Amino acid sequence: MSVHERDVVELNQLAYRYAAAVDACDVALFQSVFTPDARLRSYHPDADEPFADLAGHAQLAAIPDTMRGMYRATTHMMTNHLVEVDGDEGTGQVLCTARHLEGASSINVIIRYVDRYARANGEWRIADRQIRFLWSERHEVSDSGMGRN
Repeated sequence: MSVHERDVVELNQLAYRYAAAVDACDVALFQSVFTPDARLRSYHPDADEPFADLAGHAQLAAIPDTMRGMYRATTHMMTNHLVEVDGDEGTGQVLCTARHLEGASSINVIIRYVDRYARANGEWRIADRQIRFLWSERHEVSDSGMGRN
């Protein structure tokens, strides 16, 4: 595997670790995917200005705690991850379908993450992330009954 291919795989894994951290509401794991001074901004569809702007691990810790308080469970599925690498820096975009279980409904949100990455001590981290909300849908859910007698 070439150095470039290895970087792409490591950045894909970084995207998956982000999703796992959010879904687990794990503050330490969530912080670990970001550089210590990382910035995270959230945008409504078609907005030029963010409605939230967080910087640094202390402020980022609020994200998993907020998710835990708002939803019974979430799943973030990452797809179409495109990256460009230049030495120890990189940029990328990844699509996400995030499903949030709230009572008897699932709120499904389509998101585009626009990222800047940095490698320090041999490990890739997110240095800057724009969360670009594209649209959302609400669906009723039901218990599948799987595994019951």
